[in-house]
Amino acid sequence: MSFITSHKGLWALVIMAVAMLGAACGSDPTSTAPAVNQPTQTPVIIEKEVTKFVEVETEKQVEVTKEVQVEVTKVVQVVATPTPAPKDVIIFSDLNWDSIQLQNRIAMFIVENGYGYPVDTVTGNTISGFVGLEQGDMHVTMEIWLPNQQVVWDKAIRRGDIQSVGSSLDDNWQSAFVIPTYVAEANPGLKTVADLKKPEYMNLFVTPDSRGKARLVTCVPGWECEKTNENKIVAYGLEDVIDLRNPGSGAGLFADLEGAYQRGDNWLGYLWGPTKPAAELDLTLLEEPEYSDACWAADQGCAYPSAAVLVAVHSSLPPRAPDVVEFLRNWDFTAAAQVSAEGWMADNNESVDAAALWYLANQQDIWTQMVPADVASKIIAALP
Repeated sequence: MSFITSHKGLWALVIMAVAMLGAACGSDPTSTAPAVNQPTQTPVIIEKEVTKFVEVETEKQVEVTKEVQVEVTKVVQVVATPTPAPKDVIIFSDLNWDSIQLQNRIAMFIVENGYGYPVDTVTGNTISGFVGLEQGDMHVTMEIWLPNQQVVWDKAIRRGDIQSVGSSLDDNWQSAFVIPTYVAEANPGLKTVADLKKPEYMNLFVTPDSRGKARLVTCVPGWECEKTNENKIVAYGLEDVIDLRNPGSGAGLFADLEGAYQRGDNWLGYLWGPTKPAAELDLTLLEEPEYSDACWAADQGCAYPSAAVLVAVHSSLPPRAPDVVEFLRNWDFTAAAQVSAEGWMADNNESVDAAALWYLANQQDIWTQMVPADVASKIIAALP
């Protein structure tokens, strides 16, 4: 083979390769191949981007709108009034005479039904009752008689054990030497205590059991006046003239006097007012030296002073029952009220409890002034 022939064959192979490449690259197979005499073209390599779809799981953030339904419920709030704590009991000194027992029951009914405090009493006499008040075993004493109890009163006040909150029985008196007026009128020379030393006047009061002395019914045992009357007998030099007789109780004292009065007998003894006998009977007081502080401090050889009758409380009461203490500060129980209630009690043969209810029912114009209007209404509603 000649060189020319070989060269032409080579070109033919090239052309065929280009054609095949064009077909492979997507060229039109019907296109005409270039002529041999056509200028030679530099092969062009065409870079074609191929997009390859690959499934990739992606987390798509989805915005979720949450619909919140608000249910509005109407709440009716019921406010319950708390039950008040129970109140502590208030204890009254129930001493052994009518006026304080009557005042106690009137005041206790008011305190219990008007102010809602439970109440109670502790019985005693002047001396034991005062000790109970000092120690707080009792909380209220409706009658402290001064100066009879002056010494113990002053000590208790200084210690702060008790407090004075009011007063009662404005018109009061007492004497160890009382006789019926009919005895005084029958014996005009008997005017003073010193006259009892004369035999004719001493003998007026001698009884079969009085040991030849004048029988004198003295103060109730346990009262301060019991000791005072003993001191008077000594101070007046009457130890050989007077035989002191214990009446046992206030009621016993009254009965002794009233019995003698009804019989027209001579009678000598201790008495005080306001009381029913003092109000109803015609009585005369034998004269004594006039009261003075010096005399009373020395030997009590003089007349009893006009008494201050105080309402007292233990010092523990005002902080826990200020409303009751305020009521006691307004307390107004006069001698006339005492005599009226005590007279009703005697005339109707009734108890002191019944007399207290009688007073509350019949003296409303007086006691309703001592308490607020709403408290008075509760008390009136509680009356039988």
